[in-house]
Amino acid sequence: MSLSKIVARVFPALLLHAVVQAAPMPAPAQAAIKPVAAATASVAAPTPPAPGREIRLADMGAKPGAMRLTRLDGAAMISIPVSRRESLKSAILHLVATNSIALDSRSQLLVRLNDRTVAQLQLSARQPEITADIRLPLELLKPGYNQLFFRVAQHSQDNQCEDPNAPELWTEIDTSQSTLRLQSELKPVTPLLSDLNDLFDPKQNLAQKFNIITAAHPDSDDALIAGGMIAQGIGLKLRYAQAPISQVDARAGSGAGAVPGLQLTGLGDADNVLIGTAEELKPYLDGRILAQIRDSFLGLYPMPDGQHVMLVVSGTNAGQVTRAAQVFAWQHLEFPQQAQWNISDFTPPELPNYLPQANIATEGTYSFKQLGFNTAPVTTVSPATVNVNMPPDVYAQEDAQMEFHLNFSQGAMINSSMIINVYLNGVFQRAISVEERQGGFYDNYRMSLPLRHFRPGNNVLSFSPVIMSNHQCEQTGAIYMSLFDDSTVKVPFIYRFAQLPDLSRFASNVFPYVIHSDGNQLSLVVAGHDSATIGAAWTLLAKIAQKQTAPMAAAQVTFGKPTVNRHAIVVGSVGSLPADMLKDAPWTLEKNMIFAGASIPVATPTAESNWLHQQFNSMAGTNRSNTESTYLNTSVAGDAQLNRQLLVMQFRSRLIDKNTATVFVAGNPEQLLQGMRQMVSPPYWDNLAGDVALLSFGKAELATQRIGATYDQGSIGGPQYLGYMVSKYPWIWYCIVMLALLVLAWLSWRQLRAHLRRRQGQRNIEI
Repeated sequence: MSLSKIVARVFPALLLHAVVQAAPMPAPAQAAIKPVAAATASVAAPTPPAPGREIRLADMGAKPGAMRLTRLDGAAMISIPVSRRESLKSAILHLVATNSIALDSRSQLLVRLNDRTVAQLQLSARQPEITADIRLPLELLKPGYNQLFFRVAQHSQDNQCEDPNAPELWTEIDTSQSTLRLQSELKPVTPLLSDLNDLFDPKQNLAQKFNIITAAHPDSDDALIAGGMIAQGIGLKLRYAQAPISQVDARAGSGAGAVPGLQLTGLGDADNVLIGTAEELKPYLDGRILAQIRDSFLGLYPMPDGQHVMLVVSGTNAGQVTRAAQVFAWQHLEFPQQAQWNISDFTPPELPNYLPQANIATEGTYSFKQLGFNTAPVTTVSPATVNVNMPPDVYAQEDAQMEFHLNFSQGAMINSSMIINVYLNGVFQRAISVEERQGGFYDNYRMSLPLRHFRPGNNVLSFSPVIMSNHQCEQTGAIYMSLFDDSTVKVPFIYRFAQLPDLSRFASNVFPYVIHSDGNQLSLVVAGHDSATIGAAWTLLAKIAQKQTAPMAAAQVTFGKPTVNRHAIVVGSVGSLPADMLKDAPWTLEKNMIFAGASIPVATPTAESNWLHQQFNSMAGTNRSNTESTYLNTSVAGDAQLNRQLLVMQFRSRLIDKNTATVFVAGNPEQLLQGMRQMVSPPYWDNLAGDVALLSFGKAELATQRIGATYDQGSIGGPQYLGYMVSKYPWIWYCIVMLALLVLAWLSWRQLRAHLRRRQGQRNIEI
């Protein structure tokens, strides 16, 4: 039966969709994902920390450093995630702040949760340091993202004439010392497939673990691909949260529920995915479930503890199993409100290159609506933000401009004026002055920003209005402004060019592996058949899918060699890596190497880097050495010894037709899995750089260096390439220009001397 209503809501602006045909199964009576229980709470004096998870405010989306609140009514906001799957027992905000000693006794700090004031703290010049524990009312914390506002009412000691923008009006919240302590527990669930996005939820505060249980140990590429697709689905549903994935072989035992024949020891504290054909799963599954498997099959059941789930991915053959895994991976599909589903057909959408990662891929005019922005009121507290996602290999000419045409409205300003400050990635770009006193509508206001200011990947363009008083002692009122989503940006021609290796570009955009949205240029080589190596590879694949934001059905996951015209990612332990793969690596694990400091390359050139290239890099500032640096001082022993360390290298490999290879290697499979789980967490992944990175267990830092040769990916025109070389190696070109001037001066001097000799000879003849 065709279910035309069950379609993918994937990227509606592109009019892409997925078609699913299925034979639905009878649904259970009701899902038991219960709402969060209400509880009374109040502002309390300091209390002992509640057991559970403690999160720094700096890790909850706040900007690095202190949260600074300025002006008379400064404010800031962070989001508190709450999962439908959890029942909150306690939520305590531990607040550490400092205020200006110029504030008078009328000043105060308000803490608001979802538009409700939960605490008022006086700001005093006598006691400028604040430490408070605030118990957040649980009835205000709803499933989803809750808004926690900090708003100040600040007044100086000079009450006769108060400047709303006075520099002494400030309060700083220490986001590193301020924490949110959450105590929660998982609710009992009777899950339905429609609940998958609530079950695999990035907002969950309790630690999450995932086991992919295979009916037979994955010894074939087909098994790797199917399990890898499940890993991608887990990563995509978690969106930004870490996905620690383990590969587990199914073992016969005394189970319960949907899997009476499966050994459940060690599986009770995690969510599990059981994958295999119906014949392979026959010893483990309940007979009534086996009888329902007639095509690609998804079934979702509770674990015996009632808090975790078992997802069954099956089919009558390997192809149907892979198709079921693909359906699970598309997180934007509307899954039916039933526990079991036979899927007879699935057609994934075809996405253009560079999408969905980039919302601007080519030259043209884009509306803010296409970029994901919706018309909204704008205030100083909540500025308008537009996400401009550029291709990962964008190259900007010096004179290329992004031309914006803004449509906005603003309220009346009788005794004041408005300035709209424009920021790109937190850096001030320009200000828009609004002079209309009576208010009005601005249509097609033109503004330009250099394309070179936009970095590859995600860029945040924000518009923050500020009202300025025109007369001394005049007070300003509220800001009334709206930015409309029919505003547009005109994008110039975009060149596709980048210099590799670049682990930073890989971490932010997985470049150059996902230029094609379906992953047909990616080959993930698993250099080991053991469960730990496979789990590490699937964990990495989940992270890559998160960066791509869509499943990569055409990606190759293999125990063998990459196919032609693919870039390769190799995951393995020392001794299992293909020996010929490391021939072109910047370090072949044969000699000792010392990481002198983070992002400070070594001074010794390798065989791949000739002297001239090293001089270019040195003068350009990209290959500096610093023998006195002791920032990390991490040493790596040669002779293939990596003890409690994970090494990442990127280079161009002749083995894969001079395409890019990125290698993840550790001393043994167990350390590889442990290191990979640590590496994919944001503090480490977001700091990858250079062409070699080293993660040492037990250290908070990541050592990075650039020691190998660089190469170009993509192409640009001759004049543009000349400009690129001039901008990259300015000192070399300065020397070339100086040398040319010296040669020209020398030639001119010779010509002048010859001319003077001729004239002197003519005079002697005349005499």
